[in-house]
Amino acid sequence: MSARELEDTTPFSGGRLQRPAKARSSAVLHFRQVISRHLLTMSVIAVVTGLGVAHVDDWIELLSPLIAHPVHYLAICVAIVAGIAIYQRVRCIPWSAAQVAWVGYLFVISVVEEWAFRVFLPLYLMDDLGERASVVVSSAIFGALHYFTLRWRMMPCLLTALGGLGFSRMLEVSGDLALVILVHWIVTFLNTPRPPVGESRYPKAGVT
Repeated sequence: MSARELEDTTPFSGGRLQRPAKARSSAVLHFRQVISRHLLTMSVIAVVTGLGVAHVDDWIELLSPLIAHPVHYLAICVAIVAGIAIYQRVRCIPWSAAQVAWVGYLFVISVVEEWAFRVFLPLYLMDDLGERASVVVSSAIFGALHYFTLRWRMMPCLLTALGGLGFSRMLEVSGDLALVILVHWIVTFLNTPRPPVGESRYPKAGVT
């Protein structure tokens, strides 16, 4: 067996959050894989379910705090970015084009996931399941998709599902979707502050 064949048949170790992959093709090694696997999947769900509840006007009210006080939310965003910069400095994470893109991506995916799993999908399921069950099912789907799209381990996926329930509760209490998105952004950054960094994430098989 050649060195290349041996490398292709040796499992890639899990890395942070990721369960081991049997081959390079199924391991999440690059930023573009996150976009193609995760963002695309979540965006399709958001669009399809959004079109399914386009006739429902209630979700528009969730943006009323942002519409009424846009400067407040801009100031919060500036504060979050400043906090991210401080965190990166403390953790010795340098700013780079890839890191800037990653922080921006985490904001975008927070927007997409909140619309998809806290607004559109629960509304889409509500007629069949009822209000509470639709929230639980939506959060369960939210967590499970990370297992397949990002190859996360089961426990982080379970915690993500529970986090989804927490975000749903926050949205119910506050009625402020923009606030929930910003909190999601912070939590997601703290959970995964750096993008995949290629095969250097997997220096040797069996090392996590």
